[in-house]
Amino acid sequence: MISIEDRYIVVGKQRLHVHIGGVAGTLPPVVLESGGGSLIRTWSGFEQALTPHTQVLSYERAGIGDSSGPAKDVSAAAVTQRLEALIKAAGIRTPVILAGHSLGGLYMRYFAATRPDLVAGLVLLDATPEDLPFRRIVVLRTKAAIWLLHGLARIGLMQQLAKRLKPGGKPIELTPDQAAAYGRFRHMKTLTVEIANLSNIQAEVAALPATSPIPTLALSAGEHPPQVTPDQVAAFRISHDQLAARGATPHSRHHRMEGASHMSLLTDPAQAAAAGALILEFARQITPSSKA
Repeated sequence: MISIEDRYIVVGKQRLHVHIGGVAGTLPPVVLESGGGSLIRTWSGFEQALTPHTQVLSYERAGIGDSSGPAKDVSAAAVTQRLEALIKAAGIRTPVILAGHSLGGLYMRYFAATRPDLVAGLVLLDATPEDLPFRRIVVLRTKAAIWLLHGLARIGLMQQLAKRLKPGGKPIELTPDQAAAYGRFRHMKTLTVEIANLSNIQAEVAALPATSPIPTLALSAGEHPPQVTPDQVAAFRISHDQLAARGATPHSRHHRMEGASHMSLLTDPAQAAAAGALILEFARQITPSSKA
């Protein structure tokens, strides 16, 4: 197994928690961008799948996890500017393959559109569409739940509550770093700011001018929770079809991962390995000289 270097890199006024690993070869390096509030450990399955073949960088955005913050500016422009500086400071050669999950997909689309010279390919993992509306009441309830969880974590009750919640009949198992993040003000504050600004981030992406197509692999979850309506599921799939269709031919496509949910796509070892294999296949297709 290729070792992963766990380190911190200062970008501007922020100290970012970073994983760097893998081998620098003919395939483009892969840069991983998490969804809202996700920790760097979320990418462990992808790191295992990708690092034997190419270089991989994952990180926690400013204010998330062990990165300093909280972040006041979570706009697509600000996040991608910090990421560009991080890629340079980490010594990652460009162009790279950008891979973004959920909210991270919006950030990666903005990066690819504004700095296409640095991007070899784009991977969207159950990415949030720019035209999916989020009702204000849902945003307010989510923010209230976040601060409730923070309070429970601060008084040591988060783990007990998680074990009582049994979505799908199974108790939630929080890792120590997840429990610590819930109790950390900067993490919860940044997560709240990201949720509150989601519609603004979507608007930034929607307003992007047309650019030269970039090879795009859209991977979407085949399973959705009961509260997601069939119309919303259909909207997600149509959006991912359209995103892949906008990508450069002939290697852009949309692949639905049956049996995978929004988060298990990353956290289930078998599903992460399968997604990693699809990314490697994509990387080889857009790098014809590769023999990796």
